[in-house]
Amino acid sequence: HHRGLCCKSGIFSSDVVLVMLEDGDRTKALVDMKKTVIAVDLNPLSRTAQTASITVVDNVTRALKNIIKNCEILRNNRTEIDETIKNFDNRGNIDEALKYISKRLG
Repeated sequence: HHRGLCCKSGIFSSDVVLVMLEDGDRTKALVDMKKTVIAVDLNPLSRTAQTASITVVDNVTRALKNIIKNCEILRNNRTEIDETIKNFDNRGNIDEALKYISKRLG
């Protein structure tokens, strides 16, 4: 089917792909293509969240506003951008989201 195809001037040539409401298979395929995959997902245990390079556990609308705001803040600070990328731990990020959810439940 056409979902498996990608345009050379789009996803195929990109370094970073933002995915929302995706299935885990597409996310895995993008990661296997050596793409940095940023996933926005409410469920930190989903295949998409578990497979992505960077997982944002949040509502899509709120997440996009925060991503845009932080991009604007960091736009001219290459050192902080590089340091953040170097030190980012998605497994730890997901673990923190799960701890937060667990605290809210009980």
